[in-house]
Amino acid sequence: MNTINDFSTPPPGTRLMGQVRWALLAVLAVFAAGAVLWYFGAWPFGAADGAAGTYYRCPMHPQIVQERPGACPICGMDLVAFDPGGAAPEEAAAHEGHGDAAARPGQWTCPMHAQIVQDEPGECPICGMDLVQQRAREGDGPAPEPLPAVHSEVHLDARRLQMVGVTTGVVEKRSLADEIRTVALITADESKLGMVHTKVPGWIEHLAVSRVGERVRHGQLVARLYSLELIAAQEDFLAARDNAKALGEIAGEQGSALLDAARRRLRLLDMSEKEIARLESTGEIQRTVGVYAMGSGVVLTRDVTEGHKVEGGTTIMTLADLSSVWAMLDLYENDLAVASKGQTARVTLNGLPGRVFEGRVDYVYPVMDEKTRTTKARVVLKNKDGALRPGMYGTGRIAVDPRDSLVVPPEAVMDNGDRRYVFTVESPGHFVPRPVTVGRRTDAGVEILSGLSEGETIVTSGNFLLDAESRMLGVAQAGVSDDAGAHAGH
Repeated sequence: MNTINDFSTPPPGTRLMGQVRWALLAVLAVFAAGAVLWYFGAWPFGAADGAAGTYYRCPMHPQIVQERPGACPICGMDLVAFDPGGAAPEEAAAHEGHGDAAARPGQWTCPMHAQIVQDEPGECPICGMDLVQQRAREGDGPAPEPLPAVHSEVHLDARRLQMVGVTTGVVEKRSLADEIRTVALITADESKLGMVHTKVPGWIEHLAVSRVGERVRHGQLVARLYSLELIAAQEDFLAARDNAKALGEIAGEQGSALLDAARRRLRLLDMSEKEIARLESTGEIQRTVGVYAMGSGVVLTRDVTEGHKVEGGTTIMTLADLSSVWAMLDLYENDLAVASKGQTARVTLNGLPGRVFEGRVDYVYPVMDEKTRTTKARVVLKNKDGALRPGMYGTGRIAVDPRDSLVVPPEAVMDNGDRRYVFTVESPGHFVPRPVTVGRRTDAGVEILSGLSEGETIVTSGNFLLDAESRMLGVAQAGVSDDAGAHAGH
């Protein structure tokens, strides 16, 4: 008997297997869709990731951000966790109970976490920085100018102190010896200058001294002058002489008086006694008359040549007695308070190495030069051997009388162009910038006129790094203050 298979009826369990297969395909489809959404950060996975994702950044350098804990590669501080999609758990916990994040004047806030606000000083619970006090903010107005660089207190732990290399010193009260060091120029002593000039018009027919730098003795012939006025005066003298002889018995004393008047006239025209005597004895008129030096010295300038026409009062040459010279020292405005007449001065010259010339300040000039903003101090120097020559340059040092003052090392004073300040040590690791008024500056120290007290501890090295840290904290504090005030206004 043949058995016919009935294929129209499915085997037992086929329907169940089909349902399981479709269920598996549905699960796989859902899983694949979720993976795609997770990969592209789409909802709801983007919101979940934003709520759960944690990053780490440096409180002092916000640009340093990474996904795992560590230390800042710039300052070495430990990185702080934060949530880019919302407040970190630590911040949320710290923020509870503090109300509005905008700090009011007098309250304390963190420079890096403006939401940390409290009524008393302390440390930020997020980054551990000292809280800073909020300043009063002026009313709204036009767009403010860029924030100026301000300073803030600096706190460093022992590890960072060692990295920065901070050393300290003490403000001392001691005698601060000082000297004014400036440029020196050798000039001729003006009180020993002399001029050779003519008293009548004429022509220079001969120059006996014709070179600058020649030494001239008192009474030495320097030139011969042809002058019609001198010739006329000689003729008058000879006429008076002849009249006195011819009318000696008749005129008597009147003839002698006329002769004496003619002789005085020749003397006033600088004709020498020797030349007058020769004129009187020989009766011959001299065509040229000598011009003689009235003092000794070196020819500084020669103003005429042979054949030169001169007038009465024309300078032929200038003589200088260089047995003593002047050293003219430049004094700047800040030197005037300590420079005075009678102080000891030393001058060294580039052209005379190894020699030191000493003298005293003879005069401090009362007028400032508008272009160089300097005045002059005059020092008289002996020059017996003639080694000092006008025009030589060198260095002048004026000894300033020492006085007791508050003194700090030169490297302790910071100068930003507008003000001077030092960093004082209030407690271990706590540094405060303190503005000061400085006086004299020497290699041994800087005089402090105000701002510090004797015995205070100050930073003597490493203050440049402290200054950078202080400026950065100050700018951050100013930014936090302005942001907080702006939010409070809204």
